[in-house]
Amino acid sequence: MVRPGYFFSETFSSLRRNFFMTCAAISTVAITLFIVGLFTVIVYDVMGIVNSIKSQVELAVYLEDGISSGLKDYIEQEIKSWEEVESVKYVSKEQALEKFKEQNEGSDILKEIDGNPIPASFEITLKDPEKIDQVALRFYDKDGNYINGVNDVIYGKNYVNKLFSITAIIGVITIIIIAVLLLAAIVLIFNTIRLSIYARRKEIEVMKLVGATNWFVRIPFLFEGFFEGFIGGIVSIILLYFTGNFLLIRAERLIVDTMRIKEMAIVGSSGIIIYVYIGLAVLGGLIGLFSSGIALRKYVKV
Repeated sequence: MVRPGYFFSETFSSLRRNFFMTCAAISTVAITLFIVGLFTVIVYDVMGIVNSIKSQVELAVYLEDGISSGLKDYIEQEIKSWEEVESVKYVSKEQALEKFKEQNEGSDILKEIDGNPIPASFEITLKDPEKIDQVALRFYDKDGNYINGVNDVIYGKNYVNKLFSITAIIGVITIIIIAVLLLAAIVLIFNTIRLSIYARRKEIEVMKLVGATNWFVRIPFLFEGFFEGFIGGIVSIILLYFTGNFLLIRAERLIVDTMRIKEMAIVGSSGIIIYVYIGLAVLGGLIGLFSSGIALRKYVKV
């Protein structure tokens, strides 16, 4: 019975004997996974910006002047009962006027205001902004008129629908690009490891001639493939770490400071960058392992 230590010893001896092919395989894994990781971080940041813009979409429901407190309370409770609604904020006529004055401080328009023409309103934030059309329609009756107590409903319908269309397109494009990058990485790594095994086909033939079983031949090569892929993944993590901390982090901090977006890959609160690092190491090892297994099938008959 062959001990596991034998296979490890053979694996590292083979790596030393085929140093240049090993370096080529590790370099290929590192570069391709670095590109995948870098693009993943960029995509996450872009989607964070898009989702932040979507989350700022609000539905403003303006109430009729002189609405009774009972009807106002009824409408408010009704809105809060809808499962699509995340929060409801009531803005009185006085609060609305003060806000208008702050936004237009120093403007001549304030001199034209007589009394308080600004109506009270409900500012509604939704759990899923894409359902804003569905919620807005509830403030209309069967004849297309506003329900009792409501004077106007504003949410920038055309702007919102265009925004959602753009975000949907961005989502599809990013999924396609990531899939293409992963496929390209797998193909590049597979071809590099296959070339490494092809260069040693004579060694495999000799092992088979002296009576080595298929798995006895396979295991050291599988270990090699996993080691090359895993080390390549670690190198890609190092490259991504320095690129992120010396380049991407500056862009992210600028975005956070100007747009108040928390969901950033590096400086955000989600810790997504850690999962990217772990994913690169695991992906590298698995691609190396499976690439070796597939490439060996041509030279080792089961």
